[in-house]
Order: sequence, then structure tokens, then C-alpha cells
Amino acid sequence: MDSLKKTNFKIYCFTNKISNNIKKKLLKYSNKNIIYINHKNISDILEIKKFCKKEKIKLYISDNVNLAKKLNVNNLHLSANNKKKVYFNPKKVNIIGTVHSQLEFYFKLKQGCNAVFLSPIFKTEKYSDNKALDILKFNQITKYWKIPIYALAGINQKNFKRLKLTNVGGCGGISYFK
Repeated sequence: MDSLKKTNFKIYCFTNKISNNIKKKLLKYSNKNIIYINHKNISDILEIKKFCKKEKIKLYISDNVNLAKKLNVNNLHLSANNKKKVYFNPKKVNIIGTVHSQLEFYFKLKQGCNAVFLSPIFKTEKYSDNKALDILKFNQITKYWKIPIYALAGINQKNFKRLKLTNVGGCGGISYFK
């Protein structure tokens, strides 16, 4: 884990609230990002935005183009469930999508994504062993993808070290930061 802290390896924290524990874990890394996944509480997003600005952390808004525009956030995350056409100038905005297959990958490219999370790389409560890709299948699927790829799902202390065996430029998680 320490070797990944000092490289260009990107860390993405999916959250809807910023706790002291999340702050403490995020500040250990040099290339950190937050993806805000809840659009119901404006005070939470304003607190997260303030923290991101202070700590020079990139903030992404998940699946809400209007909120991103309203808050003047130029980073957008499109979940795998998001099938809508995105009306955002892709040259001015970072768009990261989440995919579970090759077909979803090509759809995210059409949506203007310039990077993707491939999920699930490891087993989680939601994804059993037969749904998790693991290292070999993950590398086979992404072998010819020409945009940055990030791992998602099942990231923990043990699996974090295993990411060195993949061709990812970073990883994202929810429970890893709680």
C-alpha cells in the first residue's frame, strides 16, 4: 500500500458524507478524489466541496449533471445504471463511468467518458465469487482499452496490494474509507 501512495495511482472515495475517518484516510494519499453519490442533502455536498477545495482534492458529482453545473464542478461520474445522453462539453469536463462488461464500456465511451471503473474486481457482499472478476479476468477484459482504467469493488487492505498485478491507474471504494 505504501508504494501506491507515492505514485500517480489515483484513489477515489465514493461517499455521501465527509467524516473525520474519511478525511484521515484520504489525506494519506497524494492523488485523491471524492465522488459524491447522494444528491439529497445540499449541506453535505457543500461541506465536501469546501473540504476538497481546502485539500486540493478533485470532486466528482455522480449522475447529476445539473448539480455539477450548479456547483461549478467540472468532474462527473456516470454509474453503470446511467444510460442517459450527457449534455456537457467533454473537453472541459472529466467524465468517469462505471462498467461491468465490454458492452457497457463501449456505451460509456459514447457518453463521453475519458476513464472508467471496471467493477467488481474482488468479491464483496453484493458480488459473489462467480461475479467478481479477480486479477486475470480483469486484465483480459481491459487489455485493449485505450483510456485510464480504475478498479472498483472489494478493495480492502489485502486486495489493495493485489492491484499491483493489474494495469489499473487507480481504484475506488466505499467501505475501504469508512
